[in-house]
Amino acid sequence: MQKYKKRIPAEERRKQILKCAVKVFAKSNYRSAKMADIANEAGISEAMVYKYFPSKKMIFLKILQHMSGRIITFWEEEVGKQQDFLNVLKKMGLAYYKRMKKHPDELKVQFQAISEVDDKDIAEQLRRDHMSYIGYIDSILKKGVQEGTIKKDLDTRLVAFIFNGGGIVLNMMSLLSLDKEFIGDNFETLFDQYIDLIRK
Repeated sequence: MQKYKKRIPAEERRKQILKCAVKVFAKSNYRSAKMADIANEAGISEAMVYKYFPSKKMIFLKILQHMSGRIITFWEEEVGKQQDFLNVLKKMGLAYYKRMKKHPDELKVQFQAISEVDDKDIAEQLRRDHMSYIGYIDSILKKGVQEGTIKKDLDTRLVAFIFNGGGIVLNMMSLLSLDKEFIGDNFETLFDQYIDLIRK
């Protein structure tokens, strides 16, 4: 007989369900995971999961929303610590990479989402997330142009797109452990080279 966890506030319960769902999806995948698996991981009844989320897809979308929101939040934290926008870009990249290395289950879920792009809701969520990243990076690049540290003739939108794409590649390399082989301890140097390309 399953031993259910004690009653906790609704918002905490929602967070707990989402956290447990990340583990479940990472262990299997979005398609094969069941609401019962999420309930079991959380130590609650399946009915309790449905009380907070009407479907597995809603849980999946909320996870993606949460992850993208956190990425923007810790980028904003890096912006608050720096004055030089070239250094801001480097710190944003380093912070993102280090966070993703600490949360491989989240990385797996993000790549699972890419394989589910035939679902219009998931595809739209991913599109919004990446447009948000590109928009934020673009805003930092524009500030660098204004402060005179980044080339004036730079197509900031395109460079932001490349920066975002680089993050996707690094995430894939991390999951496959290729980052150790090709980058090793030289990750900071990699970002220095990127910065040198756009420096005024």
